[in-house]
Amino acid sequence: MTPRKTALKTFAVLSAAALTSGVCASAATASPLAFAELQAHAITAATQVADALGAASGGIYLENGKAVVNVVDDAAMQQVQAAGFTAKKVKHTFAALTGVKNQLDAVKNVPQTAWGIDTKTNQVVVKVYDAASKETADKVSAAAAKYGDSVRVEHRTGKLSLYIKDGDAIQNSQGRCSLGFNVTRGGSPFLLTAGHCTNLGGTWSGGDVSGAQVVESDCPGADSGLLTRPNGTGPGEINTGQQITSAATPTVGEQMQKQGSTTGGGSGEVTSVDESVNFDVGVLNHEFGTTAHTDHGDSGGPAYDGSKGLGTLSGGDTVTSYFYPLTLELQAYGLELA
Repeated sequence: MTPRKTALKTFAVLSAAALTSGVCASAATASPLAFAELQAHAITAATQVADALGAASGGIYLENGKAVVNVVDDAAMQQVQAAGFTAKKVKHTFAALTGVKNQLDAVKNVPQTAWGIDTKTNQVVVKVYDAASKETADKVSAAAAKYGDSVRVEHRTGKLSLYIKDGDAIQNSQGRCSLGFNVTRGGSPFLLTAGHCTNLGGTWSGGDVSGAQVVESDCPGADSGLLTRPNGTGPGEINTGQQITSAATPTVGEQMQKQGSTTGGGSGEVTSVDESVNFDVGVLNHEFGTTAHTDHGDSGGPAYDGSKGLGTLSGGDTVTSYFYPLTLELQAYGLELA
């Protein structure tokens, strides 16, 4: 038996148990926290199955909390089904889509455009906003056309903007944003927020925090920023009381929640991953898109799924909100969740 088949056979027991415990239950039949736990189990098990497929994998996505594994051949489909998961035959491997997305990243200086991977449609989705110049729109559309049906171009109304404004939960003399996550480094407490907020510099305050100083700020490229927390360690939880115990990579189709000091709480669905978003300040890499509603002043606020932290808000338009992954922020700054 090949290593790939052996691995998939091992996962069959795990996936069968997960399905029995209700991974395919809908959001309507489970509490938000229970549904988040079902999603977490589905993502973990399906990712292991997809990884075992190697080059035959088209990636995974969630459909009403149930994982779907994309495959590119019949043999892989049979193996995924034998492991207890829904298999969908697609044309493009996940590696191929990643390659296309990375090649599009070579297209520079094209504000008001974005592109990322949508495993649900098995495509790289390119968004061109009507705020983009004709030259930019033509340049990006021509680049996308080179890759045939592995790319879908969407023309969007409105304008991409970073969600910062005068007046919010954490603020200084130049702007107001939202706290993302309480974190620690070397035992000392810090605040994690968006990099385009900390780029403003200055001293920040809000809630039980005053006199916070910028210690890390990365934007564009990334969009992460770190502030001191002079008033002591904050709780490792969202202001709803939801504990955040780990950081996780978002998955297309995953139901998520968000908090922001302008729009408050809310929910949405992850629609794209590893997205390059060309804001007017420059490109932000590795963002994930969601259908969550956010607005100016929510910048830096958290996206999460149950006890899993997913990322901090960068901005968006009236349809899509973009977040920078928490896993990358923790890794870049050597942080731990509080």
